[in-house]
Amino acid sequence: MLIEQHLTWLGSGSGALLDIHGHSEAALAGSLARTVASSISGLSHLPVESTVTLVRPDGTPCIGANTEGTAVELSRRDHRTGQGPTARALGGRLSIILNDRAPDPRWPDYCGSLTAAGYRSAVAIPLHLERGYRAALTLYSATANIFTPVVAAKVLVFGGVAAKSLRLALKHRADLALSAEHRATLASSAAINTACGVLMGQKGCSYEAAHRILEEESRQRNLTIRGVAEWLLQVLPGGVPTSHFTARA
Repeated sequence: MLIEQHLTWLGSGSGALLDIHGHSEAALAGSLARTVASSISGLSHLPVESTVTLVRPDGTPCIGANTEGTAVELSRRDHRTGQGPTARALGGRLSIILNDRAPDPRWPDYCGSLTAAGYRSAVAIPLHLERGYRAALTLYSATANIFTPVVAAKVLVFGGVAAKSLRLALKHRADLALSAEHRATLASSAAINTACGVLMGQKGCSYEAAHRILEEESRQRNLTIRGVAEWLLQVLPGGVPTSHFTARA
């Protein structure tokens, strides 16, 4: 079976990565949750629900899941109250495995909520990230004692690969955002520099004086300096109405 082969490759330390993608951090968490749920379900031959709780550097959380439902609410409540395996995993501490034969006595309310939601087994492991991000992978099953030592060991291995995949996906997203910001900065600088050159040629002033003209006009028009510069350049080549500019060189 392809999923089982894939998990075998993960266990062999081949450096495999999971194919996760998304336009936002929440979308990345959801993509990872779906991939993990599919793979672990294939390994255990039983349905497994998955959530990925991702906490941003500013402390705000987002939760991705393979399905919308009680698993998301359980993970959200776990994180909010700090009482449960997800919260513990977010702290980077030891992995916690809960089975109905051995409920954790520290979290009676959580175990009660887990049972009330129809789940008999749960496991949460930390995903070690970078750049101030924290994450936890939580798996839920309606089957009792699904996380046997063999399955649990595979989950831990899979968690390491999931963490590496999420780290790279978050880095790629950050790099794209930085690249877009850099392109926007370059475009803004190009427009402003060109507009200043036009004013310098028309008024015989310095670059600094031309820039001050743009600054004054941006205040009067309630536009950014780039907006004023682009407006000026749009009237070319029909001529720039310099009389509209208040030169305060």
